[in-house]
Amino acid sequence: MHKTSSPYLKELFKGSIKWMPFNIRTLNFAQKTDRIIYIHIGYIGNIAEREKAYNLFRDERVVNIINENFIPIAIDMEDVPEAMLVGMDLLVISEQTYTIPINIFSLPGAKPFTSFSNTSPEEFLNLANNIIYSFKEKRDLLNKAGKYIATRLKGTGIVTKKEKPYPIADKLLHAYVRSWTTRYIASRKRERISPYTINSRYYVFLLKYSNFYQKSEELEFLQNALDKVYYSAIFDPIEGGLFSQATNTTFSEPLYEKQLSENIQAAVLYSFGYKYFKNAIYKRASIEIIEFIESVFKSVKGGYATSMTLSCNVSSSSYYRYSLKEIYSTFANDGKRIAQALGMDPNLDKEAQQIIHNTPQFRTLTLEEREILKKIRRGKAKETIRDNRIITAYNCMYATSLCIIANNIKEKKTEYLAAAERIIEHILQHQKEDKIKLYRYISTNKNEHQSAQLLDYTFFLNALLNIYKHTKKSTYEKLISKYTAYILLNYYQSHNGMFSKTPRSEDITPFKRESVIDYVRYSANSVMARNLWILYKMQKDEFYLEAFKQQLYNVAPHMIGSGPLMVGWALQILNYLSDKSDYD
Repeated sequence: MHKTSSPYLKELFKGSIKWMPFNIRTLNFAQKTDRIIYIHIGYIGNIAEREKAYNLFRDERVVNIINENFIPIAIDMEDVPEAMLVGMDLLVISEQTYTIPINIFSLPGAKPFTSFSNTSPEEFLNLANNIIYSFKEKRDLLNKAGKYIATRLKGTGIVTKKEKPYPIADKLLHAYVRSWTTRYIASRKRERISPYTINSRYYVFLLKYSNFYQKSEELEFLQNALDKVYYSAIFDPIEGGLFSQATNTTFSEPLYEKQLSENIQAAVLYSFGYKYFKNAIYKRASIEIIEFIESVFKSVKGGYATSMTLSCNVSSSSYYRYSLKEIYSTFANDGKRIAQALGMDPNLDKEAQQIIHNTPQFRTLTLEEREILKKIRRGKAKETIRDNRIITAYNCMYATSLCIIANNIKEKKTEYLAAAERIIEHILQHQKEDKIKLYRYISTNKNEHQSAQLLDYTFFLNALLNIYKHTKKSTYEKLISKYTAYILLNYYQSHNGMFSKTPRSEDITPFKRESVIDYVRYSANSVMARNLWILYKMQKDEFYLEAFKQQLYNVAPHMIGSGPLMVGWALQILNYLSDKSDYD
């Protein structure tokens, strides 16, 4: 079995399926033996779906049919983010909800012909048997399906050519926001989504947009949303930080996963909330999230881990929950007050584990009482898993975010900028031997490192630009020049004005492109657009301005009706139109 640092794959590989590595040798083997490729893309965080996947691959019938008929490949979405993006595009093409995990069946030669999210063993077996039959008896139909999918895939989420100049004006942003709110927010469509993810980056854009254009009604809506999130079960008052998902928009039932990337963006959101509304609670929320990241995700050797989640099903775990019995026996005469501060129901069975909330009363607890609550939780530490990979893109996102928050919360400026500089120093200490190429992530086992991708380089450059803005240190200026040149040389595509994988890339077909869609994070291209705009403002080089505008011309005609899927581009257009002298 091939080595991996992915906690998700490590558990998957304990089973009986003969998983093969995702590389060119495996794809060549599939062609040589003329067998269908089965690709599973997942990650550790979504507890319910993770457990379904593990149960699926433990089913003896599923094990047998996969080993006997397919070339199975398992991918962690954090290892190969572009594979996840292509998988998302495949789900959209087949008009399915985009979610993780993703399953793909492909003809030999990496020609996918169908995709689906996780299923029950019975549904998987039914589909697999139909595919086996079709491969033997109706292969021409699978070839047609593969050809259709390939054609659709070429035009989904990517830009194929340079578009003509398009009016980048206030009118475009207003139409974009109006179409988004009409189709998504006002229609209450989002309330039907389960599980529901906060996606703080959506709110960051809407908050900056509403503040810039002085949309009082929208600002009131956003202020209520910030209050609702903070005073809910999705904000953990004990250890701090936000859970990435809840069962619905009431946030009353968290799905107990904490991601570095989601908490970073939430901290940025609340810092802007403080900047615009001058509400001290929002400043406190932002600082508390940073304190959580520093205390829980920070690695002893430097850098920040990727995520923390439960090792078992939510219903089987008590790590994040408390029973009245635990509270009453621990705090004696103060039990009722403590339980009330945690938002617990005094009428429930005293031994039942209850979901706790971040109530306004929680801040009345003493530091000693809070430490006791933490101690109770630490006794259940075996119920959690931490993904310890130090992922370059997320660490750089954190460095950039610390700069933004330092700008919004002035009294934290020195502390946060120093932390941002330490992140960059740590990444540079773990460069490849050529002293320019980066790793996708840093692992304790050097054999398990991955090469950095466009996403990592763009976030790294973005962090350098933001730190240089505040420090003006020549070290960062030199690094900016070096990595700007590296990205342009290796990733810039003159035929469409976007950034993608070069023909010399070692990545595998069809994973050779970078989507412009903001599925679960800002796309690398939208981040690179931000970099180009900052570079132009710093150096007044017309190339950066023209390259930046071309990217906007390419995506602007497709924004209306795209909603949150192109929010990164909307943010770059807003930054361009607002034309701030400093970039945050």
